Amino acid sequence: MGALESYAFSFFRYVPRLNVVDWAEANLHLSARITETPGPYTTRLHPYVREILLAFNDPKVKRISLCWGSQTAKTTTFYIGLAYVICQQPKPILWILPNEKNARQFSTERWMPFCEECEAIRKTLPTTASGLDRDRFTILRQEFDRCTMHLVGGGSPANVRSLPIGVLILDEIDVIDETIRRESMDRIKGRHDYKIFQSSTPVKEQGGIWQEYLEGDRRRYHVPCPHCGELITFDWKDADGNYSVKFDEAAKLEDKKWDFGKIMATAHYQCQACQGKITDAHKTKMLRGGEWQAANPRAEPGSRSYHLNSLYSPTLTFGRIMVEWLRSQETLGSLQNFVNGWLAEPWKDKAIDADPKLIEQLQGEYARGELVGTHRIMGVDVQRAHLVYVVLGFSPDGLMQVIDHGNLPAWADIDTVVDTYEVAAVIVDSGFGERTQETYEAIFHRRRTWWAAKGWDKLTQPQRINQLDPFTGTNKAGRFKIRLLNIDVTVWQGELAQRRAGKIEGFEVYKDVDAEFVRQFFAKYQVEETDKRGRKKVVWKVRRHRDDHYWDCCTYALCLSKIMGFGQVKEVVEEKQPAPPPVKPPPKSFWT
Repeated sequence: MGALESYAFSFFRYVPRLNVVDWAEANLHLSARITETPGPYTTRLHPYVREILLAFNDPKVKRISLCWGSQTAKTTTFYIGLAYVICQQPKPILWILPNEKNARQFSTERWMPFCEECEAIRKTLPTTASGLDRDRFTILRQEFDRCTMHLVGGGSPANVRSLPIGVLILDEIDVIDETIRRESMDRIKGRHDYKIFQSSTPVKEQGGIWQEYLEGDRRRYHVPCPHCGELITFDWKDADGNYSVKFDEAAKLEDKKWDFGKIMATAHYQCQACQGKITDAHKTKMLRGGEWQAANPRAEPGSRSYHLNSLYSPTLTFGRIMVEWLRSQETLGSLQNFVNGWLAEPWKDKAIDADPKLIEQLQGEYARGELVGTHRIMGVDVQRAHLVYVVLGFSPDGLMQVIDHGNLPAWADIDTVVDTYEVAAVIVDSGFGERTQETYEAIFHRRRTWWAAKGWDKLTQPQRINQLDPFTGTNKAGRFKIRLLNIDVTVWQGELAQRRAGKIEGFEVYKDVDAEFVRQFFAKYQVEETDKRGRKKVVWKVRRHRDDHYWDCCTYALCLSKIMGFGQVKEVVEEKQPAPPPVKPPPKSFWT
């Protein structure tokens, strides 16, 4: 039988009427590449995914948004749902990831192996006499028996304009351009049987997955307490603001140190209804008895949104999550990563005072040019005709001290400053377009201790390290390469602003600090604004007629210091009036 006849007869093939879950559990086998629990697919370990899977063939559900934390089987759920579509209800599929590099890496390392290892999908793959047809089953375009799937990077609207779409997957939407998201979603609605699946860990309150969650029907997974039977949700804090995960108070050591082993052994969840002790051993049974409950009856019909934090993950213990929380306190960047990635909540910026008079409280007992700190890091901001630099000293306890700063005409002059102050590492802002190539090459010739930097307003993590070819500017680094540090500037400017305002310890300037440094260091400030929809957000602004180069140099150097292992911040606790005595004694737990 020829290919054309086989294709025609495929439309008359008998298709059993099974729902997604029953079909998947009967047909799919997952390898260790895809899951930590390889073998025949089952929802018993992650029962909360059943409702999402059933939405793949529920004609009433059109739009599903998953605001989920780490280790919750989100991506595996997409695999299973798409396998069902390919084998049982074929329609054109488009999977959009943040950029083409992500799309290629995801396809080659995870999706294509899944298709080839899964027998049910393997039967639908295109073949030739010698085996799999690699011309029709490529990294970014895969033909199956009765449908085609495209994987694209969300870098340009042109990537999605000419593609037919029946099922749309938007992965990590908080770092996908909003224009591309809207373009793809508008195109898919031309079909009556379309499905839109969006997912991400949230980054900010405005836009992205958090806004999709709020606009949907806001479903949360309620589980029965093993002690009182009340349906509860796993929340990081209770209604009174106390942490819901408790542990033995003896785990707190001196000098703000922790016995992580004791925390792992004693951590448990406290039921908000009866204060019963819920252990990791209870979690599996609780999850199987759980149910999704919607909280927004005014949502658009067919638009479902789901919130799930990492406390629900059957592969993460309460102790592991608490240890991660305590370790995240070391930097604001790590703290934001925990809030976004583990709690699946947006990071809330706070406007910080930027009064230049605060500089008086930040002056240390050392002179300009004096070697302080165990290591020195230089931040460089490239301008049209000169190079702006700041040299800072860093100590293992997190202290950050300004040593020197200025403007220099050439890279050789920067080398002299590096030698003078025994600088351990240099980070250079490569964003000045006319000099970007020159900057990359200058870093390459000094590459052992030099880094390029690029600032972003929105990343899925506080910073990301890439390899870069300095002569082509591409990330396909081969023989020639330098390190490019992508920085979420909102995160690191936020920590620097708190140091500047004395909200957290760990920042000093030299005695009798130069007035121009003060002008530039306080040039950026935060204000709270309200958008047209009445939503409040904190934005950064620059004072008129002021440069902010020294501020930028400090921001990049601060980020690099954390990569080098410095910078444990300490929050300054303000004195408060003593609270009235409680009516009854609090429970014996460190957190309460």
